[in-house]
Amino acid sequence: MFDETPSPVASQGAGYNEAMLKTLRIANFILIESLTLDLAAGICLLTGETGAGKSIIIDAVLAVLGGRVSTDLIRAGATRANLEATFAVDPSESLSAILEAHGIEPAVDGELTLSREVTPKGSRCRIEGQLVPQSALKEVGETLVDVLGQHENTLLTRSREHLRILDEFAGSEAMAARTETARLYARLLSLRGELSALERTAAERERQRDFWQYQLAEIEAAELTSATEADDLKAERQILVNAEDLKCDLTAAYGRLYGGDDAPSVTDQIDEVLSTLRDGAELDPELGVLAEAVEGALSTLQDTAREIRRRAERLEADPERLAEVEARLDLLRDLLRKYGPSLEDMDALAERLRRDLGTAESDSSRQEEIRADLQKTEKQLDVTARRLTELREAAAGRLEESVGQELKDLGMKEARFFVAFKPHDAIGSEGAQTAEFMLAPNPGEPPRPLAKTASGGELARLMLALKTVLHREDGTPTLIFDEVDTGISGRAAQVVAQKIASLGSRSQILLITHMPAIAAIADRHWHIEKRIAEGRTSVALELLEGDAVVRELAHIASGDADSAAALSHARELLFKAREFKSQDPSAPLASGGRRR
Repeated sequence: MFDETPSPVASQGAGYNEAMLKTLRIANFILIESLTLDLAAGICLLTGETGAGKSIIIDAVLAVLGGRVSTDLIRAGATRANLEATFAVDPSESLSAILEAHGIEPAVDGELTLSREVTPKGSRCRIEGQLVPQSALKEVGETLVDVLGQHENTLLTRSREHLRILDEFAGSEAMAARTETARLYARLLSLRGELSALERTAAERERQRDFWQYQLAEIEAAELTSATEADDLKAERQILVNAEDLKCDLTAAYGRLYGGDDAPSVTDQIDEVLSTLRDGAELDPELGVLAEAVEGALSTLQDTAREIRRRAERLEADPERLAEVEARLDLLRDLLRKYGPSLEDMDALAERLRRDLGTAESDSSRQEEIRADLQKTEKQLDVTARRLTELREAAAGRLEESVGQELKDLGMKEARFFVAFKPHDAIGSEGAQTAEFMLAPNPGEPPRPLAKTASGGELARLMLALKTVLHREDGTPTLIFDEVDTGISGRAAQVVAQKIASLGSRSQILLITHMPAIAAIADRHWHIEKRIAEGRTSVALELLEGDAVVRELAHIASGDADSAAALSHARELLFKAREFKSQDPSAPLASGGRRR
């Protein structure tokens, strides 16, 4: 999968005692077929022509740290891209918490490996070989690497980013208050939305309440007995309407079966048949079986005749009962017309009406609960936002002082940096105020928003100053500076170089630059270039040492690596860089770039 050939740096036995990015492995990623970059402490520099592939290295780092990826990052002809980064770590509390939350234990003490596989179907993220969501990879990455690129300079012109930067500088208590403020505000919005919906629903229910109660009362007053009541009543009505005729018919039927004055009954005739069979059974025993059958039929007919008589005796014309049945049927027809079409539908409607009326009562109770919760949440939000405001205002003074000193070190000795607050009309997700960074680059000028004041070079130096100040707070092991020198030239480049060198004495820096003065401060220097072989383009890295470093700096400075003047200038830059770095690298810089 990866090219395991050790790089020149690895062969030199570079130590990895400090927290930093140790090894980056890239396979089938954009133009890179296979590449292993073994890094060291200090400043690791990548240079090359525009488009040579420097950004691919940075993109690979960002991807393995949980950044966005797409399938077009897979090298043409390959089925997947593989990225892997191994870090030397001194686990911070935040990093340890993330690893513990995902049940991850480093296989090697003091090391942590992140990897990512990109396929046409998506990507798989792993920490120490264990599958994790992309969000976990990103969380871990943010504790290990901080990136400063060209686009971040432009972020300074967006005032909405300033509050976040201030809160990060203010520290963990402010960030916790910021998170809690956002949570409470989101809950406040949720409660308000729920209350508003309940109030709208309650108003509608209140308008409907009388009608619902009328409907329910009408249905309940009917006292429905069963789902077949209407059919049962229709059957009863049929009998009541025809009671006289039916009684005559039943009386006649009884006479024919069990006795009559004009002719022998059916039972009398069957009884004679039974006697005949019994007499015959004395001569032919098999007739006894037939006699038993006839006897059973006779018993059944006798029972039936008695039941017919009872039914006939009960049948009487009952006008009152008929009127009751007719009235009940009329009532049911009226209710079914309104609430049917069936009694089951009417019963279901009654249950729904009871539920809606009950809900109206519970909604009223819920509204009171929400109002109480709203009042409590508003108080909590107010307290938290006030505390966040206090922390921000205290931090603003420290940030102004710290950034102001850094700007002096970076050659902007007359510049004044301010944090301006503007209160909100109401507390929002980020608190009770907004903040905007202001700059007065020259004496006698009022502070103005960065977007209206700062040049590209000033923005670059201001971002570097902010990163330097923030880095003291979070202590991220590895910093990536991706062409932060945009808009910088001349003397400003020298002081930026010295500032980066000071940072490199405390943290590992992966640096991409086109400025020779900045490139000269590197502790390790790789040249990156595109190569074409057999019709395929690939990216190759070469570790530069000795004269190769001088020639590369000369080429960066003038485009001519053989120019005597350029070579002389390159050697001078390297000499100045070594001289500066040989001094105490953490000592503050004078405004002219010299140590105090």
